[in-house]
Amino acid sequence: MNIINVPELAKPIVKSHHKARHMKKMAIGPFSLSCAEMRFSGDIEKFDEVDDALMACQQQQGWDLFIAYFNDQYHVAINFFTEQQDVNAVLEVASAVIAKQLGDVEVQVLVGDANYGDWDSCYAA
Repeated sequence: MNIINVPELAKPIVKSHHKARHMKKMAIGPFSLSCAEMRFSGDIEKFDEVDDALMACQQQQGWDLFIAYFNDQYHVAINFFTEQQDVNAVLEVASAVIAKQLGDVEVQVLVGDANYGDWDSCYAA
């Protein structure tokens, strides 16, 4: 698994006067979201099985999930609250589900802040 850390752009700092609604609106503090985007090759014919397995996992884990197939690759974006789950644990669970459906595949992973990551710089590369 090849993991690429997404650089972070300027992110607001939690201050003592910020109420929960402010932090939620700015997606900081306990409301900060991380994203792990997994890219891998696989058979398009198995898309429904992969989708169903990851959706079942999403319901158990409490993730926000986006699954697509384009450019001959699967793209799985998993969003989760940074303080509630560890990136490595999320990747381990998702990788196990993918391996069960497609076998051993080479996975490229982009990991960073869902709202303040410089995702465009990673897509250009």
